[in-house]
Amino acid sequence: METTCKNFEKCPIYTGVLEGKDATASNYRKQYCDAGEDGWMKCKRYLVKEKAGKCPPDLLPNSFKTVDEIIAAMA
Repeated sequence: METTCKNFEKCPIYTGVLEGKDATASNYRKQYCDAGEDGWMKCKRYLVKEKAGKCPPDLLPNSFKTVDEIIAAMA
């Protein structure tokens, strides 16, 4: 069973928003990316990409917006 998110390798928050913020990036990775399905189901990036097929590059995993609000803003 996979424990690391299938989107991790290409996730732009690690090369963009969180670039140079190693402690924060490590915490996000542990809480969301490497936490198996339980973590992925809490990650707004994962949920938006699953529902809409794409995700805003600067969206953080713990966004306060709902998945539907994020998708509506993308249109």
